Amino acid sequence: MVQSSLARSRRQLPALREELERQRDFREEQLAHLLAHDEIRTSPSGHEPHAADDDGSRALREIRGLVAVGARQALADIELALARMDDGTYGRCRACDSAIAPAVLTAIPATTLCPACQVGTEP
Repeated sequence: MVQSSLARSRRQLPALREELERQRDFREEQLAHLLAHDEIRTSPSGHEPHAADDDGSRALREIRGLVAVGARQALADIELALARMDDGTYGRCRACDSAIAPAVLTAIPATTLCPACQVGTEP
């Protein structure tokens, strides 16, 4: 069963690589957009913010910061998965070295942990 799972995963590699590359492009664009928006917001425009805008602006900056952190983490996970494809370890759990089911890789192509190890790492 493990052998057939690995063979199926290997046949799916081109499609999984394509999906990971699509996700990488999305995350890079997302981060570029966030950076461009931050640069626009911090450039001197000659306008002073209104007191009522302060709380809303602060909340939006916090949200944008959290989105950026998540996007950077997702991008790092994607890059790791692509590197594991290149070195032949993709589809193997980085904690216990068991095969990760093709269905899991299809659903979450950037995963590097099997479901059992994933549960063990949650807080």
